[in-house]
Amino acid sequence: MPLFSTRSESECLLVFDVGSGSVGGAIVLASPASTPSVLYSFRSDIPVQAEVTKRGLLSHMVRSLAEVVSAVITEGFHAAGFGTSHPKISEVFVSLSAPWVLSQTSFLSLHSMKPEVITQAVFNALLEHSRLKTDPLGPKMRGGVEIEQMLIKTSLNGYETSTPFGKEATEALFAVFASFSLPRVTEQISDTITRVIHSKHISFHSFSLLAFAVLRELFPREESFLIVDVSGEQTEVSVVKKRVLVETVTFPMAKNHLLRALGSDASIPTSGAAALVKLHVKDGGIGPLTKQVARILEAQKKKWAAKLSGALSHFSAEIFLPQRVFLTADDDVAFLFADAIRVENGGELAMPASSFDVVVLQNEILGGIVRWSPSHTPDSFLSLIASVANRLHR
Repeated sequence: MPLFSTRSESECLLVFDVGSGSVGGAIVLASPASTPSVLYSFRSDIPVQAEVTKRGLLSHMVRSLAEVVSAVITEGFHAAGFGTSHPKISEVFVSLSAPWVLSQTSFLSLHSMKPEVITQAVFNALLEHSRLKTDPLGPKMRGGVEIEQMLIKTSLNGYETSTPFGKEATEALFAVFASFSLPRVTEQISDTITRVIHSKHISFHSFSLLAFAVLRELFPREESFLIVDVSGEQTEVSVVKKRVLVETVTFPMAKNHLLRALGSDASIPTSGAAALVKLHVKDGGIGPLTKQVARILEAQKKKWAAKLSGALSHFSAEIFLPQRVFLTADDDVAFLFADAIRVENGGELAMPASSFDVVVLQNEILGGIVRWSPSHTPDSFLSLIASVANRLHR
């Protein structure tokens, strides 16, 4: 089954990137016949809190989302060239990162003594049987509801196919990716958007699936790799094995922990801490404060690497971790976390043969998947989301 579907007309979409560190939004001109165009974008940081609670983080996220929606309405459509006449929005496409979403891949199998026609009904029966046997998320997200389901790989009699239905087989294997979120999260997001923006449809997706879909097309020779997404409060790690997104884990340590460490250990306010991190990345500054910042960040990198090592140890024992790692993170800290992953043999994350090969997903790599308005600086997260939305929208 194809991962993407297409439409024949150019349409105007809105895409939103909802994470734990910021919320971004963009107006996208979608066209299946060509590369999508990002006409306008806006991003609002979620304030860094001294102590993080689920309720507090949700409240701040919704406020940031409201700011992005307001920007789209008050200046976005005009800046995109629509003037005072707002375009018809065919779909609102929302990408969720941890902690707003949890994902899981299920593997369904069919074995028959004689060839059987694989139909949608057969697939649905296998899926229902799998759901009855297991609680997909266990205690990790009680009350969570499914927001998306995608058939990401099918093999019939040992051969991969993108069009399984209607064919006969004695053995069939399906890899099904599903994501879950809490109703209070999706409802508040929907209410915030639809209060001022009217669309035919609003859909929710996990960023891990969107990143996987794009990377599988951009790097067709890479059959196995890791995706590490570092947000404000959470890091999400996905392992891809033989072109299947097989497992995803998260842990609560990311960019904001660097800023809090600078605040507590060096008595630097959050706004100043962010500036010092940027200065450190550029290898700028001299004096005792610069050295103190370097020591603190180095210590935090090691703590994060240890957390990542622990997260990777939770992957199934039979999964051999691939060398290639694709990293998504804010530009000001991306290479700090990349350095934490690139360790020599004997380090926290080293593998038996060699260290990880890290590719930071910046605009230079993603530039070909979308076109950006010259007046806007490309946003790698929104580029990934817009690329998939261009082909996945209804």
